[in-house]
Amino acid sequence: MDIPETDARGDDPSAIYATDGRTSITVLKERNAEEALAEEQLAEDLHIDVDDGEPKNWQRFYMGYHQRFVEDCVLELKAGQLRVRLAQAPSAKVAAKRAAEGHNGKGNQHKQKQLDKASDPALTGTTVWDGAVVLSHYLTETTILVRQCNSPYAYSGGSLPTVLELGAGTGAVSLALAASRAAASVTATDLPDLLPHLRLNVGRNSSLLPPGRVHLQPLRWGPEGEQDVQNLGPVRPPYDVIVGSDLIYYSYTPETPHSRLLLWTLRRLCGPHSTVYLSLSLHHNPEEVERFLRWATEGDEGFHILRLKASIPQQWRVPDVLVARLTPKWAATAAAPIPQELDDGDGGLMHGAAMRGDSGNGD
Repeated sequence: MDIPETDARGDDPSAIYATDGRTSITVLKERNAEEALAEEQLAEDLHIDVDDGEPKNWQRFYMGYHQRFVEDCVLELKAGQLRVRLAQAPSAKVAAKRAAEGHNGKGNQHKQKQLDKASDPALTGTTVWDGAVVLSHYLTETTILVRQCNSPYAYSGGSLPTVLELGAGTGAVSLALAASRAAASVTATDLPDLLPHLRLNVGRNSSLLPPGRVHLQPLRWGPEGEQDVQNLGPVRPPYDVIVGSDLIYYSYTPETPHSRLLLWTLRRLCGPHSTVYLSLSLHHNPEEVERFLRWATEGDEGFHILRLKASIPQQWRVPDVLVARLTPKWAATAAAPIPQELDDGDGGLMHGAAMRGDSGNGD
């Protein structure tokens, strides 16, 4: 039942009124969500061991040049039982040059310089950073992504989520999730010029990956990427879980609007039942990270944000990587959808693989 618009609160400060056309039930859900979030944040902040300030031996930020940019990075998951090997390069230009060696490499130098400027201006897309390491272990070494049969994911319809990674780079997080069987499907996205390096790493780890569950797609952020969004597949948005690591480097300006474009893309890909996990290194631009998180909370189309601390396994918990969980505020007004891979558009059901048209890893 709608409550007429009014500013009169009466004598009961806890009374719930709708002043913008929302129902009292919706307002109550929103208030409950905010209260639950506050309780969760308190739990995340409690019982955190005092950090001694010494870097942990796995932190890539403190390694030498060759370890950080040249040699393979190996993610040891499941207590070392699972090893994901990731090729690296100092920049997209170097990765492209290696791929083009023996094919007029000198003539492509100008093109490669343009590729660096346009596709990988911060020289980050072909390197594994600490944020990816933390997020990979958090998502695969905890049960955070596992649902009980009586509480399935809204979009996959099962106990494991459909996942999309933004700015996948080397593919560390996507490949960790797929190799660990922690997702029903993984769609790894990045700018078109960075996909060859990502595809290389998918191929190198193909023996670890479940057939037909890893998909590579180009995705530019912001309105100019709308056609990329339309072309996403075979698993379509919205996704149960969206992940991203080390996505924020530049301070916002009209020339470098990356933070705003990232937020636009998150809103575009999320449904009311989606969850976003971002792992953001604070070495690069901590001020912009905070600015982005503040923007993300604004308005009815914003997100509730939980800063994860106690939930992160102690070995991977470091002060210079911020892990945040974002959940849409608009979830309070949404009804559960029909799982996207089962609705055939006519009210009937189809087998998920037939609906997707899977054809193997890296499609």
